[in-house]
Amino acid sequence: MSKSIFNKTNVFIALQYLSARKKQSFLATLGVMLGVTTFIVMINFMTGVNDFLDDAVFNGSPDIIIKPEQKTTSAKKTFGTRILSLKNIEELDIFLRNQENIQAFAHQVISPAILVSDTQQLPGSINGVFPSEENLMVEIERRLIQGKGFQSLDNENAIVLGVSLAKRLQVSVGDELKMILPNGKSRQLQVAGIFSFGITTIDNVRTYFSAKTLQKLLGQDNAVTAVHIKLKDRDNVDIKTRISQNFKDTIVEDWKDSNKTIVIGNKVRDILTWSVSFALLLVAGFGIYNILNITVIQKRKDIAVLKTIGYSSKDIVFIFLIQSMIIGLIGAFFGVVLGYVLSYMISITPLDTSDFIIVDTYPINFKVIYYLLGFSFGLLTTILAGYFPSKKASKVDPVTIIRGI
Repeated sequence: MSKSIFNKTNVFIALQYLSARKKQSFLATLGVMLGVTTFIVMINFMTGVNDFLDDAVFNGSPDIIIKPEQKTTSAKKTFGTRILSLKNIEELDIFLRNQENIQAFAHQVISPAILVSDTQQLPGSINGVFPSEENLMVEIERRLIQGKGFQSLDNENAIVLGVSLAKRLQVSVGDELKMILPNGKSRQLQVAGIFSFGITTIDNVRTYFSAKTLQKLLGQDNAVTAVHIKLKDRDNVDIKTRISQNFKDTIVEDWKDSNKTIVIGNKVRDILTWSVSFALLLVAGFGIYNILNITVIQKRKDIAVLKTIGYSSKDIVFIFLIQSMIIGLIGAFFGVVLGYVLSYMISITPLDTSDFIIVDTYPINFKVIYYLLGFSFGLLTTILAGYFPSKKASKVDPVTIIRGI
């Protein structure tokens, strides 16, 4: 015999054993395929949901919010709205510009207001923004359903509404609204745009209006009620502590504080998804182990003959291991293909979520890494499942078997 186990004879014997029991080989391959398919579909779907929620919520919300401390005298109160002092704003701007992890920051002027349309009257709030600053914070253009985004706010009478709020007010682009502020001042506005972040809790209350115009209406030309910050690395919120230490009369909140339910929900879904997905692959691996173990038992006589004519234990291991590798390669390949097909079908399936989440189809993630991971893990599972019975087969004593023939 050749010293190398990687020879044509060993491969030929492995293929013969594999084809001799077609039904068992097919069932083993089917198990791998279904395990990989389920793994890919679940990972694509669950991570797709997480990414959709993260994009909708976190893209529409700042990573850090700085507000005036309500108990301090430095936070002036104007018509029910506390504002940051001018001195604080100037010092804060200088501080934020020197922080490496800050991508952008924007000043906000938020005030209670009543919005009145021809048919509805709703209490709410007005988000006064500076378009050039807010444009760096929120990708409003890809969220627009109708009309224009922040550039429309150059017109001091323009307002941009969330889609759910627009529906409640029964208005569309071009319609007029009346805004009534706490100080009694009012302004006739025109709806310049309607956007959707896909989350009703945002789309139901969010408005964008010119901050400069709102400051004038409130009688405070330099009024700022909050500063919103977008971070380069959202997971690193250490700057929150530094801001609190340097600006004692402010309240600093990060996105983790504001979205605890979503953060916990994402972690739970990730744990469940990965646990169930890997469990399915392990179950498929145990099925392959049982099939190959039965094959070893049925081929005991053949193994004895092979060992008596000079086949080594390594040859025996290789012969049975090559069977599991073939099963794993075929099953994993078709599992990846079927996983992609099913994921694509789900991604084009209409999804009716009423008004809670605005999305047309199921969110699916098509990251290549998940397909590579599913293929690799499916193949690894079958190799391990084939190794143990093959190791067992290599230890068979040919004399004992031949005596029993």
